[in-house]
Amino acid sequence: MFRRRVAAAAVATAVVLAGPPAWAQDPAVLFQGMDFGGPDLSDLSLEELADVEITSVSRRAEPVSQAAASVFVITAEDIRRSGAPSLPDVLRLAPNLQVQRMNAGEYAITARGFNGFETSNKLLVLVDGRSVYSPLHSGVFWDSLNIVLEEIDRIEIISGPGGTLWGSNAVNGIINIITRSARESQGTLASVSVGTEDSRFAFRHGGEFENGAWRAFITGFARDDTFRPTGGDATDALAGVRAGFRTDWTAGESDFVLQGHLWDINTAEDDNYTGDRIDVSGGHLLGRWTQPMAGGETQVQAYLDHSQRVGFAFDETVQTADLHIQHARLLGGRHQLVFGGGYRWISSELVTNPIFGSFIVPEEETIQLTNLFLQDQFAVTDQLTLTLGVKFEDNSFSGQEWLPSARLAWTPRQGGLLWAAASRATRTPNRIERGLYAPGFLEPRDFQSELLTAYEIGYRAAPRPNLSFSVTAFYHAYDQLRTVSTTPVTVLPLYFTNNGAGETWGVEAWGAWQVNPRWRLSLGVQTLDKDISAPPGTDITGVISQGQDPDYQVLLRSQADLTDRLQFDASLRAVGELITIEEYVDLDLRLGWEVNDQVELSISGRDLLTDERVETADARRRAFGRSVFATVTARF
Repeated sequence: MFRRRVAAAAVATAVVLAGPPAWAQDPAVLFQGMDFGGPDLSDLSLEELADVEITSVSRRAEPVSQAAASVFVITAEDIRRSGAPSLPDVLRLAPNLQVQRMNAGEYAITARGFNGFETSNKLLVLVDGRSVYSPLHSGVFWDSLNIVLEEIDRIEIISGPGGTLWGSNAVNGIINIITRSARESQGTLASVSVGTEDSRFAFRHGGEFENGAWRAFITGFARDDTFRPTGGDATDALAGVRAGFRTDWTAGESDFVLQGHLWDINTAEDDNYTGDRIDVSGGHLLGRWTQPMAGGETQVQAYLDHSQRVGFAFDETVQTADLHIQHARLLGGRHQLVFGGGYRWISSELVTNPIFGSFIVPEEETIQLTNLFLQDQFAVTDQLTLTLGVKFEDNSFSGQEWLPSARLAWTPRQGGLLWAAASRATRTPNRIERGLYAPGFLEPRDFQSELLTAYEIGYRAAPRPNLSFSVTAFYHAYDQLRTVSTTPVTVLPLYFTNNGAGETWGVEAWGAWQVNPRWRLSLGVQTLDKDISAPPGTDITGVISQGQDPDYQVLLRSQADLTDRLQFDASLRAVGELITIEEYVDLDLRLGWEVNDQVELSISGRDLLTDERVETADARRRAFGRSVFATVTARF
């Protein structure tokens, strides 16, 4: 079945993308007779993309080509040409992420395994430096991240631990979503998408003032019901609206950023078909000050965040205050230091409906996290760099923890970057693991942090101006993974324990080939194997916390400029089987027409090879299939 699907998909893609069979001998045949004197495929060539500056690996600006980590960057151009209707769908572009759709609004997203709604808790997600981690289950509520896609500058995705700089929960990876400066969002943008399953709109206007710029926006979306695996609507439609602003300005040598968002979303309960609804609302205010100082730069960032989820089963309110200070500087010509610290205060209140017979104890709890970190990147020679770092963290649940890392990077004279790393990371307990109480059945105990020791080796190179690639092999050793144990003799009550352990290993590789100025091909491949277990008699779940992960994933993308104003993009995705879910192949297509310099029309089709598909074996799973939508975007 799988081979037939792959063959059918390959034939369909070849017919659409390649035209005559001569494509196999000469890819340029596809564009014979077209004028290649126009602009390149995008604003950035492959060489320029390698020099795009990122900040997620070292907490300071550095080019992708010199980052000693498995890092993939989704650019604003990638987002525009993907035709993706939501942020989680955009993240499918990253070959080092696993994305599973749960229902109409929720996704499980992770790197290097442990995927699933309950288990994708080892990935840190940031939006402009603001953590969107949930202290309730250590995951992310993706239904509430309806960000204006047109305002995203880039998304930096690191697979592998980042605890030394970013702290607990940056275990298997980091997603850092960075929006544009207000200076890059001038004038008016209006975008409307209407489709069979998804609809959305975005309106933004920006202006300037003395020494600075501002923008304000409002966006909304609606997503239709998915389907029950057994047939019929799953009654999980959702809709929401978000509004906000951002200002960027300078005063002397200082740079300032101030931004704020408000959102209101109506979505469905997670695991039933009753049509019960959840109201999700909240807002945040973030400020950042950056100041050049003798041979370096100091940055201070603070934000306040308030969110509430109110439904039939529970009422959750979370308030967060966060302060982070760091300083980066060059010392002695060979040492690049980054050091600083932070403090986070979280007030979490969860009131459950007594009809369900389970509670969080106590209902209201204050969580505090304090950290100090230091990292030194030392140039041993002109070609060899050693990076050593450590983070000290103290949290309310598991106390004091040390998160060290070491990275070695070698730049051969012929080019490229060969690197290796060893790191330690932890995932701190959440409120469910420490406080879920069902009288006579489940009781809270002293659940501790999950631990990871990771080893990585990678190579990144651009052997030709039109060809680049990156390959990384990793080995992760986990300890103190979540299990569920029984009480001796009486069996009940059950309680969460840390008896699981094991290992995962695999390879992540991706590359891009600029066939000619108007056609780019990209390929990403990921493999994953794992061996997770618990001593006999210490876990009754079969180490359910190990999640549901395919043993391979392949992503092939084509971006073609058919003319100066007509674009055609295709994405072919193959994902291995899960416990009870067959492997699948699917295809996304987009045709875009730039009517003039201000107006763009596009039509997109997603999941085109599948009538209905389920992506997860989780109890919340829903089925979904083909969708088509059209978008009109105007800038003036």
